[in-house]
Amino acid sequence: MEQSSDLNPILSAFQKDLHAGTPPLDALRAILTATSGRAVGLWRRQDDTLLQIGFCTVDDMPAETHDAFAAATKHVPLNETGLGIVKAVQTAAPALADLDTQATVLETSATWLARFAARRSLAVPTLSNGTINGVLAVSTAKDLTPGHAEWDLICRLAAELGDLLPTSD
Repeated sequence: MEQSSDLNPILSAFQKDLHAGTPPLDALRAILTATSGRAVGLWRRQDDTLLQIGFCTVDDMPAETHDAFAAATKHVPLNETGLGIVKAVQTAAPALADLDTQATVLETSATWLARFAARRSLAVPTLSNGTINGVLAVSTAKDLTPGHAEWDLICRLAAELGDLLPTSD
């Protein structure tokens, strides 16, 4: 995918931090700002587990909510089917979770959305050489749907991030 210039600052921040082996918090904060997000996270796939690379939330997020989610999603087995990040890997497609549990089968994600004061989350798989190697997820209070600028930005970022993620060796 051709890299778009609006992604360059975010991707450069990811590249710098991932190369240094540090959580890419500046890049994640930039995604929060660009998407009006409430929370954003990046995971890499290692075998049948998603390993959290970084997670950040808006400044007004209660610390206990931030810390609880960060701890609960540090290592996520791919059989945790109530989470959008897992569904994105299993289906090899963007996974939308909704606060309204009637609109989604992702009950665990819906619970976290309520705690984040968010309406929806979008989890998009990242790929390297055609293989899913991670997931980028953003939770937002917006009505996130295909075709919206935020949806497109998250999908474009995920498409670029796959080649930047550390390998699972």
